[in-house]
Amino acid sequence: MTVYEAIHQMRLLTAKGQSFAMSFMSYSLQRHESHGEVTVEHAQLIKNEKTTEDDPRNFMLKFRDQDTGEAKHFWQPLLMSMNHQPIDRID
Repeated sequence: MTVYEAIHQMRLLTAKGQSFAMSFMSYSLQRHESHGEVTVEHAQLIKNEKTTEDDPRNFMLKFRDQDTGEAKHFWQPLLMSMNHQPIDRID
């Protein structure tokens, strides 16, 4: 599965009101550090605000952790799995 196929599936599930599991590598652009792999068992996407074409936030996905209610985000290329299926390429 590619990153874009996974994101498409996430959007479809969110539109149906269903949650999905995912894992990704954390990364803070401001601190230039990672806290390793993050796993979320029940997530739904949140719409991103409109940005300009060259805004780095275009490569982020916002989501709500359904277990904690927290809104969070991650960098799309750091997605590692969706519903326990590994992401094997970015394209």
